[in-house]
Amino acid sequence: MRKLIVTLFIFIATVAATNAQNYKSAIGLRAGDPSGVTFKTFIKSTNALEFVAGAGYYGHNLNITGYYLWQYPTNWTPGLDWYAGPGAHLGFWNEYYQDKYSTNVIMGFDGILGLEYTLDDIPLSFALGVGPTLNLTSGPDWYYYNAGISVRFVF
Repeated sequence: MRKLIVTLFIFIATVAATNAQNYKSAIGLRAGDPSGVTFKTFIKSTNALEFVAGAGYYGHNLNITGYYLWQYPTNWTPGLDWYAGPGAHLGFWNEYYQDKYSTNVIMGFDGILGLEYTLDDIPLSFALGVGPTLNLTSGPDWYYYNAGISVRFVF
């Protein structure tokens, strides 16, 4: 029984790895928190790095957020994948929050869970992601959830 489970696990992992993504890299826009320019690139068939540079916390800071993602097909429909992973952010508050918190630096940890749909005929992908954010330095909220919708050109 153990050999059967191990064999099935290896088979499923192999199938998932070969179908995990339909592109190498993508660049586009993200609306949400943070909002800005997003770049995603796969470093392995099921592992990607995603970076978002833009405004966060309702436009009160500028930051860069990076995620390490695991991405796999949902098997619900072709081109629809789910992804999850940890991340971190580093940025600067605007003058109001800089004076209020006696610092202009913001940094912390992030997590993300989402769905991504890649079109077959047009080189576009659409993603929806949500996750927790933990600020280590300063801010109006030390812990909150962020969410965003991304549209990317894939290449």
